[in-house]
Amino acid sequence: MDALSDILKATRWSARTYFNTAGKGPWCMQILYRPQGVFHAILKGRCYLRQSGGAEVIALEEGDVIAFPTGGEHKISGTVKNLKLSAGNVIRVPQDDDVMVFKHGAVNFSQRKPDEHSSAPVQWVSGIMSYDTSIQHPLLKELPCSIHVGEQERDVRQILQSVISVLVNENKAETPGSELTTDRMTEVLFLQLLRCHMQRSTQPTGYFAALSHRNIGVALNLIHTESDGLLTVESLCDSAAMSRTRFNACFTQLVGETPKAYLSNTRLLRAKTKLQDSPEPVTSIAEAAGYSSDSSFSKAVKKRFGMTPGELRKLDH
Repeated sequence: MDALSDILKATRWSARTYFNTAGKGPWCMQILYRPQGVFHAILKGRCYLRQSGGAEVIALEEGDVIAFPTGGEHKISGTVKNLKLSAGNVIRVPQDDDVMVFKHGAVNFSQRKPDEHSSAPVQWVSGIMSYDTSIQHPLLKELPCSIHVGEQERDVRQILQSVISVLVNENKAETPGSELTTDRMTEVLFLQLLRCHMQRSTQPTGYFAALSHRNIGVALNLIHTESDGLLTVESLCDSAAMSRTRFNACFTQLVGETPKAYLSNTRLLRAKTKLQDSPEPVTSIAEAAGYSSDSSFSKAVKKRFGMTPGELRKLDH
């Protein structure tokens, strides 16, 4: 498992998807701020989007995908004018209190497929990505406010459309396991959007730059694939082909933590996941995290997460 995949697993990313159909008449959908992610992929027609407090209006064409990894508040409407609709007649999207519709025309929101008999000119799929915001990981701190993939980025757009095609077909099929497959494909879509952001980024420092760094990226992948708690800063330096002084300085500048601190935090984060998701004994989890005793492991877990291993284990049970 690579570093990015391990981080997403450890921060407990999960998805929920719903399909939207907007008919003729003025309408406006408002997504309230949420400390997690949301995306929209336009399946048919054109609509307009504006972030809360912003003046720029973004035209979204068929095939476009836009995401707000940190859950920024925004509105979507069939016309620029309707972005100004007030909440005089509000509908809440089923099963999601973070989404409201200012309805003045025909608007249908469904967890299942759009109404095939509707004359709606706009159809799109939205996804909500949830993750553990209590985990203070450098990657989560650096998530961009928004990622927009339009027609000018054809290669990336084509990859996203392939994922969306599977997502839509699974939703229409309504076969056993289709709901789970749809959610997993939504997770894949978010992952592709993060990759797109990484490729675009020109920042010389930061966690995404660290993942792409030819030396530090190697060290991060080793840290996130460790299973025995035996890695050391020295062995990481050797694998990254850097002197200890240069490795420490470069790692700290990019990641924002020293290699020692990051290694320790990653082990504890992995241990937290095991405590919550597996019946593995605390002793073996502690050993895999590099701790020689349950007491020292318990102290480290308590300091890092504010709960003992036993309390963490009870959270999901």
